[in-house]
Amino acid sequence: MTDANHNEDTRLNTDAKPLVLFLCDGKYGASLMAAAMMKSKANSFFDVHCYHTTQTMSTDKAAQALIQFQISTYDLAPAPLDALTLDYVDYLVALNPASVQSGLPLPSYGKFIPWDVTENSDAGLAAVLRAINQNVNYFLSLYLFR
Repeated sequence: MTDANHNEDTRLNTDAKPLVLFLCDGKYGASLMAAAMMKSKANSFFDVHCYHTTQTMSTDKAAQALIQFQISTYDLAPAPLDALTLDYVDYLVALNPASVQSGLPLPSYGKFIPWDVTENSDAGLAAVLRAINQNVNYFLSLYLFR
């Protein structure tokens, strides 16, 4: 590889969007909601993915809850964590403690960010979505506008 090619490869690597992986236990569809929220606010800055630690996730109610923010989930494909093919993510965001207590292997990550958006889940899915919105806004203020 010539120096010119090496410099071009390095430049291309630095232009890549940071990869954010949202992880939940699947109960509320929190990773789907967080990924959709993040994509709607900062899609051009981050490569966003959503996974869950169970084999199924409640996606219908999560997608319905996002309607109040006029956010769609049509371009997101939540998948079980055991189907993950990524070896490394820049930001691994755990949306509830159960998502990292599953015992499933996690990808390597640059920063681990624990959120517990389900701590007020007794108040319903709207409370989970409000917590996600607040955390996404805080994430963006820390990592995008620094």
